[in-house]
Amino acid sequence: MSYRRVVRMLTVGLLAILTVVLLNFAAHSAQTLRVYHIGNSVTDTINYNALRQLVESRGHQYVFGRHMIPGAPLAWIWEHPADGFREEPFGYYPNALPNYQWDVLTLQPFDRQLDSNDGDLAMAKNYINLALPKSPNLRIYVYSRWPRRNENGSLDFDEKWLRKYTSEGNGTEESRDYFEKLTSELRKAYPKIQDRIFMVPVGDVLYELNQRIKAGQVPGYTNITQVYSDGIHFNDVGSYIVGSTFYATLFKDNPKGLTASPYKVNNPELVSIIQDAVWKVVSTHPLSGVGVASASQPQTQTQAQSAQAKKQNCLLKAFG
Repeated sequence: MSYRRVVRMLTVGLLAILTVVLLNFAAHSAQTLRVYHIGNSVTDTINYNALRQLVESRGHQYVFGRHMIPGAPLAWIWEHPADGFREEPFGYYPNALPNYQWDVLTLQPFDRQLDSNDGDLAMAKNYINLALPKSPNLRIYVYSRWPRRNENGSLDFDEKWLRKYTSEGNGTEESRDYFEKLTSELRKAYPKIQDRIFMVPVGDVLYELNQRIKAGQVPGYTNITQVYSDGIHFNDVGSYIVGSTFYATLFKDNPKGLTASPYKVNNPELVSIIQDAVWKVVSTHPLSGVGVASASQPQTQTQAQSAQAKKQNCLLKAFG
């Protein structure tokens, strides 16, 4: 075999390896997301500092601000702009939204109906309108949460989650249908940015986990209510479910293999089951925004492969 042929074969092999490396790097390149959260203690269930550790373990950065008032609907927070908890230097929403640039705004509906002067649709639009001038590329996420337990501590999660929203103040604002309707109505209200209005499908992840629990696939669990610490709040496992769902949705990344130690969850089998359920839901949910990214990925790879092929041809010509 001639020297020139050996060199040519080695060049082709090295370029093929380089192509794979570059494509892998592009798919997992580091992101920095500046995220502002508005809600109550259910939003605090994210556990921001623990989420930051998950994010940083994958080489990303998560900078967050928040306006949180315990037990408050979006309307109450809007009407009480100087109350509650905040993160410096951003502060409460009247300062944070018009004066800082954000990549993501998350909104947590709570105890209001869809349509009314103080309803979640009107309030969400208030926050969005305040944020957009400074953050024209903003992504908006409705935080799809979960139904509360009954006063006696019981909960038929599936029954409550799968109810149709009726606007009658009967608890159906804690259903899948409600959060999907709110997200869809926001898209209609903002047709020019509808492709940047999404949902964080925590409630659907809990539903998926409950199906696995009922099928005997989650050792140690007989009901999803075991992740509740009271009528609505969660224990560490529940908080990890929320945090990993936010990670997967906002960063559009499979949480498989992520540490759960920042959330004080140290059962590897349970962690793996949660991660699998999270990604199954997030990667296929029509409102998460992740499926859209996945659909565009083959085109990106094709373009990258085409560019690499051109480089290979140029080098091959150089070697004759």
